[in-house]
Amino acid sequence: MKRLVKTGVALILAGAMVACSNNGNGNVNGANSEQEQTSNLEKAIQAVVTDKKEVSISFWTGTGANNFPFLESMVKDFQTKYPNIKVDFSNQGRIDELTKKLTQNIVSKSTPTLSNLDPSSFPEYINSDAIVDLLPYYTNSSIGFTNEEQENFYPNYINEAKSFGPEGTMYGFPTNKKTTDVLVYNKTFFDKKGWKAPQTWDEVAEYSKIIKEETGKPGFSFDNSYGDAAFKLMSQQWGSPYIAADGTIDINNEATKEAMKFYKENMDKGTFTMPALMPSAGGKNSGDGFVMEETYMFVGAAAGVTFAIPNPASGHKDFEIGVAPVPQQDLTKPIALSKGEDYAIFSNATDEERVAAWLLIKFMSTPEENTDWLVNTGNLPISKAMLDVPAYKQFLDSDKTNPKSYYMAAAVNAAISNDYMTYNKVTVKSSSVSLETGNLWEATMIGGGDIEALLPQTAEKLK
Repeated sequence: MKRLVKTGVALILAGAMVACSNNGNGNVNGANSEQEQTSNLEKAIQAVVTDKKEVSISFWTGTGANNFPFLESMVKDFQTKYPNIKVDFSNQGRIDELTKKLTQNIVSKSTPTLSNLDPSSFPEYINSDAIVDLLPYYTNSSIGFTNEEQENFYPNYINEAKSFGPEGTMYGFPTNKKTTDVLVYNKTFFDKKGWKAPQTWDEVAEYSKIIKEETGKPGFSFDNSYGDAAFKLMSQQWGSPYIAADGTIDINNEATKEAMKFYKENMDKGTFTMPALMPSAGGKNSGDGFVMEETYMFVGAAAGVTFAIPNPASGHKDFEIGVAPVPQQDLTKPIALSKGEDYAIFSNATDEERVAAWLLIKFMSTPEENTDWLVNTGNLPISKAMLDVPAYKQFLDSDKTNPKSYYMAAAVNAAISNDYMTYNKVTVKSSSVSLETGNLWEATMIGGGDIEALLPQTAEKLK
């Protein structure tokens, strides 16, 4: 889920379009009628599900080493349920490393059957015919999700998956690696001041001013492990389209300027900071500085809240933390953005391999199978049905006797407490937009660059 490999992907995939035009069954892409495709799907379902034909598939993931065992356990459970399906499951490193390997393998037609992808990768992969439309599987009466199950999925995730390609398609399916940004704050300090978690950016600035006056430290920081996180969220909260519904990149506008100036003015006052400027943090994440009270609140991914839990035995300050939804520019028009990857099935797979891969996706999306993963990783549930699993309900009600579970649950509860989470439209330029706006944010907030000069320059690069 880190920043993707940005250069060379489009050129490589452009060359792969011819290579991937064969759907793995000897048929030129587009040659099959819809009826023939449906017939092939039903025949494959008959072979794999009813006749129990042995099928081997490969599943690549980009998952941290600490979390990989929980995915591995799900895959093993799946093979117990479907002993005729053999899964070659492997971790390919960080998401950027995974993406690079996938792109290279598209050219050589040696992609895995199934993988997780960052949303920004989908337009290029769809344009090069590298992945298949999953909507026929999602809605299939025998291997798809029922109407009730479909209604239980959080609409934001399904709508995002359906937005990757043309209308009436769904080239991705949400993984269980979803998260969003939340506000983490020093609750002990806030309680002494009689403060509640700030709901607006004006309140963040007001509190930060007082914190600076009383402690000499900046009150607030915004993680930039996703380089464009602050730019993307705040510019849209101020009213910028960022990427419009038709895919037009629209960042050089007054709303963006006002959002950037707001943060920069507070940086200049010493009331806001960035991770790289905190002595104990550095890099892209605020947690190490936060636990040393080098800042008193920050915005970062809900799934990373464990890195912000103070441990006095490690020399950290001893205080309680609080977790709340991200601050807003306008409470009547709230915006929070989802983060995380989606599954894709590759076109080189046979019809039977595609069915087997879809069955694995479906299995890993069931509430019961997700419990251990969600409890141990702090990622967000993709279905409201997961909230009804007893073990997960117990986790969400964790108390302070288990600080790690308590704070992880607090982050999840803060993230799912709103009904306004949304996503950004992705285009073939999404990776470039992410890279360039992230660089712009750092150049102005850390490097002291001029917003009025650098913003139009960045927009020009992205035309």
